[in-house]
Amino acid sequence: MSLRYLAAAIACLLAAKGCYELFHRLGSHVDDQGWLHEPFGLIPLGWLFLFAGAVLFVLSWVHRNK
Repeated sequence: MSLRYLAAAIACLLAAKGCYELFHRLGSHVDDQGWLHEPFGLIPLGWLFLFAGAVLFVLSWVHRNK
């Protein structure tokens, strides 16, 4: 059971890293009319994946040491 939590934690942490990498690779720009365009939605999504990965990692550790 703890191996499932660990695999899910690793997947969530990799997804968080992917969100941050994608945010930096896409970058931001200002168009001709002065509007800023950036992939802002990737930041909270990355934080969500990071938090979920941390919680799942702790659950994995608790179940393994039980």
